[in-house]
Amino acid sequence: MDDLTVIIASFGDDRWLELAQERAIPSLDGWDDTFIYHLGDTTNISVGEVRNMAVRVCKPDGWICFLDPDDELAPDYLHIMQRAATNPADLYVPALKIGAGPAKVLDDRDIINGMNPCPIGTLIHRDTFDAVGGFWNEPAWEDWSLFRRVALGGGKLHFVPDAIYKAYSGPHGRNSTIPNPQQLRRDIIESHTDWVHREET
Repeated sequence: MDDLTVIIASFGDDRWLELAQERAIPSLDGWDDTFIYHLGDTTNISVGEVRNMAVRVCKPDGWICFLDPDDELAPDYLHIMQRAATNPADLYVPALKIGAGPAKVLDDRDIINGMNPCPIGTLIHRDTFDAVGGFWNEPAWEDWSLFRRVALGGGKLHFVPDAIYKAYSGPHGRNSTIPNPQQLRRDIIESHTDWVHREET
């Protein structure tokens, strides 16, 4: 895994750029292949769309690690992920640490029928990203939607417990304040079922 690009994408208030400078970027330890993309004042756009734009502009050829500007990668994260590539997989899944809580490997979660085990820092290859249509325009959980489509296509997940993704989303974050999470889950699953049928025809 020689070709690994970190993409930090955000939109709206410039505070997100400040957060990236304060938190996300310092955690990269000077990783050369880093791309920062911020779309300023904008409306009617989703996080997934901005990440897709960043991929189109950056044009990575190999593996991608998405990092939110207000999150961090634990020390040696990217090198650990590179070493994990000796185990062939389609998604390399880190442990997740939320705030001051412990780091957890979510390998007991069923990505297709249960909860999402893949933090946004899960590594995905550009070819796989394109093959499943990138991020879809979901109101939330666009990361689960992306990684679930990989799994539906037969993609293999490899869990990397020593690589720790440090998230700082609070109880008032976008993914925690969905008005009707059960309906969103049903909508995403239904759209995936339609997508699989289209792919098969």
